[in-house]
Amino acid sequence: MIEVRIPKIGMSTIEVEVAQVLVTVGERVEPNSVIISAEADKVDFDIEAGASGIVNAIFVAKGDVVAVGAVVALINDDEN
Repeated sequence: MIEVRIPKIGMSTIEVEVAQVLVTVGERVEPNSVIISAEADKVDFDIEAGASGIVNAIFVAKGDVVAVGAVVALINDDEN
């Protein structure tokens, strides 16, 4: 199981706002698939799956404010 986390964006950023969730549970993704769009300090960025597999869980929704490093999704990777 692959944990998808909010990446560190900058030195002072401690949380981000989810702008959009682009996948659903059960959807197949590839490593470069964008699964969440987020905003931090007026910077928009995308969070990619990081592995091929099936989305097993999504823990955020549009408008959620989430800490950097938090797990936002789980992917059942093709390796397991």
